[in-house]
Amino acid sequence: MKLPVYSVLAMLALAPSGARADAVADCNNDSDLTRQIRGCTKVISKTMLGDPLSTAYMNRGIAYAQRKDLKKAVADFSSSINANSANNFAYYNRGNVYLDLGKPKLAIADYSKALEIAPDMSPALLNRGLANEMVGDKDASIADFRAALALEPTLYAAIEGLKRLGADVAIGEQSSR
Repeated sequence: MKLPVYSVLAMLALAPSGARADAVADCNNDSDLTRQIRGCTKVISKTMLGDPLSTAYMNRGIAYAQRKDLKKAVADFSSSINANSANNFAYYNRGNVYLDLGKPKLAIADYSKALEIAPDMSPALLNRGLANEMVGDKDASIADFRAALALEPTLYAAIEGLKRLGADVAIGEQSSR
């Protein structure tokens, strides 16, 4: 089972002023998806800066993904990446949507890019392991599950993945099967 969308609801670095401040607050509020999409859309239309624009696209993409509007989610995660190519969370989230769309090779590419930027991102390792399993690359899948466990030794989904693939599960000094 893949990990859910990685919500990164960072405050956008915009000068607060009336309606803009409300739009930023709405864009960062994940409790009401319609309000979040509307707020992020307002921020996007008024923002030219890379990092805040990337975050607004990503937050709106997360809301679209949660509403199962996957084409719009992919478009927004792609726009987030275009605004800030160092946004590892945008790659990770787009990878999750690609998995949902049954496109594991595209997911693997996005998880790999997220890991280039943030090598200690255990959810990206876990989900890339799942995507590698989907395309039949058992060795890569096992390597990803083990790497995820090295970062997060109690990551149950990685342990289950190793068991499912018939690999030894080593946690710390112990090994079991």
